[in-house]
Amino acid sequence: MQEEPATRKVTASRDDDAAGQQDHHMAGRPPISMVEQAQKRKDGELWGSHCQACKYDQISPMLRCPKCASKDVVSRQFATTGQVVSYTIQTVAPEQYMNEVPYAFAIIQLDDGPRVSGWIGFINRPSDLPKGQKVAFVSSYKPGMQFEKA
Repeated sequence: MQEEPATRKVTASRDDDAAGQQDHHMAGRPPISMVEQAQKRKDGELWGSHCQACKYDQISPMLRCPKCASKDVVSRQFATTGQVVSYTIQTVAPEQYMNEVPYAFAIIQLDDGPRVSGWIGFINRPSDLPKGQKVAFVSSYKPGMQFEKA
């Protein structure tokens, strides 16, 4: 039996005043912020946005669904596993990845969610990472999302 994914809906936002009246000139606040997502990633969890109306999932925060324009958006926890869809091997890296070269910058289809981009360390050649390879998210102090072969 599969469990329902965790979700959270924000009922009050930063554009509500003390009386609960909404200032329509303010953009509003998504159900999960990028800061909250970064903290969740440090805890080993992947969270993003989910449209209740059309079931569209997106890793980045959203106020409205880009597919159906609904405001019925909640935060949702996604699986930390997925499959490699595509990638490129990086042999020259920015300073924060110097000890990981060569590495693959990959597009990952999460098992129960959207596609995300991330990196997989120590991939020397295409035979090291076939398309469809199962991968798992790894919590890291480095920027971006790190995955490893599962």
